Amino acid sequence: MTLTHKPVGPGSHVFLVDGSSFVFRAYFQSIRQDAKYNYRSDRLPTGAVRLFCTKLLQFVREGAAGATPTHLAIIFDKSENSFRKEIYPEYKAHRSEPPEDLVPQFPLMRAAVRAFGLTPIEQDIYEADDLIATYAAQAREKGADVLIVSADKDLMQLIGPGVTMYDPASGTAGAKGSREERLINEAEVVDYFGVTPDKVVDVQALAGDSTDNVPGAKGIGIKTAAQLINEYGDLDSLLEKAPGIKQPKRREALTDPQAVALIRLSKKLVELVRDAPVETKLDDLGLHQPDPNKLVAFLQAMEFTTITRRVGDLYGVDIHDIEPDPHYVGAAGWRARNGEVDHAAAPAGPKPKEPRAPAADKATEGFSPATLAGARKAAALAEKIDRSTYETVMSVERLEEWVADAFEAGIVALDTETTSLDPLSCDLVGVSLALGPGRACYIPLQHREGGNGDLFGGADLVAGQIPLETAIEKLKPLFEDDAVLKVAQNMKYDLLVLSRYGIEVAPMDDTMLISYALDTGRNNHGLDELAQKHLGHENITFAQVAGSGRTFIGFARVPLDKATEYAAEDADVSLRLWRALKPRLAAEGKTAVYETLERPMVTTLAHMERRGITIDRHMLSRLSGEFAQDMARLEADIFDLAGASFNLGSPKQLGDILFGKMGLPGAKKTATGAWSTSASVLEDLAAEGNEFCRRILDWRQLSKLKSTYADALPGFVNKETGRVHTCYSLAATTTGRLSSSEPNLQNIPVRNEAGRKIRKAFVAPPGRVLISADYSQIELRLLAHIADIPQLKKAFADGVDIHAMTASEMFGVPVKDMPPEVRRRAKAINFGIIYGISAFGLANQLSIPREEAGAYIKRYFERFPGIRDYMDATKKTVREKMCVTTIFGRALHFPRIASANASDRAFYERAAINAPIQGAAADIIRRAMVRMDAALVEADLSAQMLLQVHDELVFEAPEAEAEATIALARRVMEDAPLPAVQLTVPLQVDARAAKNWDEAH
Repeated sequence: MTLTHKPVGPGSHVFLVDGSSFVFRAYFQSIRQDAKYNYRSDRLPTGAVRLFCTKLLQFVREGAAGATPTHLAIIFDKSENSFRKEIYPEYKAHRSEPPEDLVPQFPLMRAAVRAFGLTPIEQDIYEADDLIATYAAQAREKGADVLIVSADKDLMQLIGPGVTMYDPASGTAGAKGSREERLINEAEVVDYFGVTPDKVVDVQALAGDSTDNVPGAKGIGIKTAAQLINEYGDLDSLLEKAPGIKQPKRREALTDPQAVALIRLSKKLVELVRDAPVETKLDDLGLHQPDPNKLVAFLQAMEFTTITRRVGDLYGVDIHDIEPDPHYVGAAGWRARNGEVDHAAAPAGPKPKEPRAPAADKATEGFSPATLAGARKAAALAEKIDRSTYETVMSVERLEEWVADAFEAGIVALDTETTSLDPLSCDLVGVSLALGPGRACYIPLQHREGGNGDLFGGADLVAGQIPLETAIEKLKPLFEDDAVLKVAQNMKYDLLVLSRYGIEVAPMDDTMLISYALDTGRNNHGLDELAQKHLGHENITFAQVAGSGRTFIGFARVPLDKATEYAAEDADVSLRLWRALKPRLAAEGKTAVYETLERPMVTTLAHMERRGITIDRHMLSRLSGEFAQDMARLEADIFDLAGASFNLGSPKQLGDILFGKMGLPGAKKTATGAWSTSASVLEDLAAEGNEFCRRILDWRQLSKLKSTYADALPGFVNKETGRVHTCYSLAATTTGRLSSSEPNLQNIPVRNEAGRKIRKAFVAPPGRVLISADYSQIELRLLAHIADIPQLKKAFADGVDIHAMTASEMFGVPVKDMPPEVRRRAKAINFGIIYGISAFGLANQLSIPREEAGAYIKRYFERFPGIRDYMDATKKTVREKMCVTTIFGRALHFPRIASANASDRAFYERAAINAPIQGAAADIIRRAMVRMDAALVEADLSAQMLLQVHDELVFEAPEAEAEATIALARRVMEDAPLPAVQLTVPLQVDARAAKNWDEAH
C-alpha cells in the first residue's frame, strides 16, 4: 500500500464526507430496494453497508462532481453528547431512535472505512459538522480546494471560494420520488436561505431548527429571517435596531430580553466550530490505494458479490484466493450490534496474482483531474471491445441478477431499442444495460418473427422473451433509484421512451452532452463518431442489423443474437465513453458548463417535448390554398419577366435564364459546373434592383412555407395527444443554441406577413392562452457588456432607443428629431456589426454605394472604439487558442481557423467574433429554462413552457393566470445570468398573452 505522502497545498482536492448523514441516507435507500439485498445469509442487516461501500469505492476510484480527491476523510458523529448539549440540554432532544435494522450497521460502516485503508474520523464533544468545518478551514488556509459531500443545510455556511458542497442524490423530487445529484455553490445557498453563505448562521439563529430543537425567534421563519438580515446586514445590527421595527409582533420577538437571549443561544448552537483540536492531522488524510486483500476479505464476509468482483477486477486480484475476514463472518458479525467488532488486522489470504487488467488499473492511478483524464483516455483505447461477451437476458431470474448487480455497482449505462425514432409514438422492443467495460447485456421484450416487419403486422413474438410488463416492473426501481447513476448517449430519447411506460429516469449523465461541453466545434457528438475518436472502435451500424431501403426489416425482426451485439454494444460503448470523458470536465474546467447548462436541459426539454402545442388544422388548410394562389400569381409575373416559362424549382433552368438568356452579372459556378442560384446570389441581384430575382425569392419563401408548414404540420399531430411535438437537439450547433426538428419550429419567419400567418395557426385550447416571452435585443446588450461600450451600456440602463442613440452618435441627429431612414441605417449597422458585416454586405442591405457603407462602418468604430478592440482581441484569441469562450465558460472551438485559405480564415474570424455573444445568449436562455418549471411550481402556477425559439419562450397558461405567468417569466429570464455573471446592462423581456402565437409575439 503506497501513501501519497503529499501534504495539503495548492492543487490539492480535499473531500470531506459527512459519514453520519451518509449512513442514514444509505439505509433509507436500501429499504426501498428488494429486501433480499439488505441482509446477509445469516440475516445480519447489511443493505446500508452495501450502498455505503459502493459509494465509497466511487470516491476512492473516481471522485465525484468532476473532481478526484487527493485527501479524503469520512467523518462521523461519535455520540450525541456534544458541547452543544452542555450549553442547551434540549439540543436535539426530539430526535427519534435509529431504526432497529440500522443499529448493527453503524460499526460495520466504520469497519468498511478501515477496509478501504482509511481512518474513520470521529471525536468526543465535537459533531461531525464541526470537524468538517475545521478541516475545510485548514485546507483553504493551505490553498487547497474542498468538496464537502453532504446534503446537510447546516454545512452551507462553509461554502465560499474554494469550498463547494456536493449532494450525491438530491435536487427536486420527481413525480416518482427520484432525485438527482447536484453541486451546491453560493447560488444554491441563496436559493435555499435567501442570503449568502456568510450570513447563513444569522438566518438560522433567527429561524431556529425544529429538527435539532434550536429555538430561534418566535414567529420568524427562514424567509422572514433572510429579509431581516439582508435589510440590516447582520444579526447584531438587527437586534440593536429592532426597537425601531414597525411590525409589533416582529419587534416584540426581537426585543424581549428572554427572546434575545434565545436568539443568541441559537447562534451558538448553529455556528460550526472551525478550530476544533482535531486528533487526525489534515495531511494524514492523504488518499492511497487500499490493500485489496483486506478490502476483498471484508467484502467477502459481507457477502457483497458484485462489488467484491468489481474490486477484484479493479485491483487485479483473484477473489477466489482470498478468504472472508473471520472477524465479520457468522455469529461474530452479530457482535456488531453492540459495537463489539474486533478491528485488528485480519488475515487476508495469499497474496494476489499479477493484475489481470493493467490498463484498467492504470486508468485511475493518480488523483489529479488531468492525470486521471489522461490515464482514462489511454485505457479507453487499450480496452478492446469483444461483442461475444454480451449476454441475451431471457429469464426473470437473470434480469433480477443484473438489476442487483447494477444496484451494487452504483452506475449503469442503458439504451432502448424501439420501433421508430419518435419517442412519443414508438413501441419499446428491448433494453440494454452495461455495468463495466465488456460487461453488457440485452433484454429483448417484443421481438417478432414472420409477418411484414411491422411490430403488429401479423408477426408472432419470439418465444422465451420476458413479458414487457414484468421487465418494466423489475427495471423501474433501478432506473428511478437516486443512488444509482444512469448513463446514456442522448438520454433525452430514452427518458421520453421510458416515461411512457411509467419510468422516470434519474439521476443521469449523458455522454453526448459531456462531449458537447468539452468539444463544441471540434467534432460531431454521435455515438459512432465518439466511439471511433475516443475508443478506436467502429460500432455496428443500425443498417447492418435492421437493413435499409428495400431491405429494411425494423429492429423488432432482427434476430436476437444480432440484436444483442448491436444493442449491448451501444450501452457498453456509452459507459466506456463516460469513463473516458467525464474526468476531462474537471481537468479542462468544464464541469460547471456541463452541470448547469447541459445536463439539466435533458429533463427540461423532455418535459417540453412531451407537452407539445396545439395547431389549427383548418387554418393551415386555408393558408395552403392561399399560398398556392399567391405562388401562381408570382409564377405568372416571373414567366412574363423572363419571356418564357420554366420549372421554378430547377436551379439549372433558373441559372440558364438568369445568366444565359438575361446575361445578369455576378454569375458563379457550383462544384458541378452549373450556375449558382443560391439565396445569397439572388439577394445580391435583388438588392441592385432586379425585380425578377426579388419575385423568385418571394416565390421560394412561399413555396417553403407551404410545403414545410401549411401542408406538413397537420401530419405531425400526435394521434394520442392531438398536439404537435417538436424535437430539440442539444448538441447540434457550435454556439450552444438549440435546434428544432420534426417539425422545425425555429425557422418560421416572424418579420413577414406569410410567416406571421403560419404562427397564427399555433393556438391555445379553450380557456387558455399562449404567452410569448422574448429577450429584447439581447445580443446587442451582451455586446455592450462584453466589449464594455459606455455609450451602449448607458443607453440600455436608461431605456433609450438604442438604434436612435447609435444614429445620434454617428450622424449627429438629435434623437427627438430622428428620421426613420437614419434610424434604419443605424439598426442595420448595430445588428450587422455583431455578425462581422462587410461594407459590401451593408451596401446591399441598405441599397447604398459600397464606399458610403464603408464610411458608415468606419465612423461606427470611431464612435465606439471598444467594439473594434473587442473584435481585434477576439481574432487574436481564436488564432492563438483556436477557441473562444462565453461569459459562462462555454468553449467554442474553431479548428479550421488555421486554414490556408484566406477567405476561410476570414469567415471563421467573423464567426469567432459573434460566437461569445450568441453563445452567451444561448447560455442565458438555457439557464432561464432550467429554472422555469420549478419557479412555476413554487409560485403555484399551472402554466407550462412549450417552445423555445432562439431568444423566445412560449408558454400555455389558464387565462386567469396570464398576468402572473408573464411577471414570473420576465423575472426568471431577466435574472437568468445570476449569480454566475452580473451583467453591466439590464436584460429586458417583452411578454404578451393571446389566443395564438402571432398575436402573443
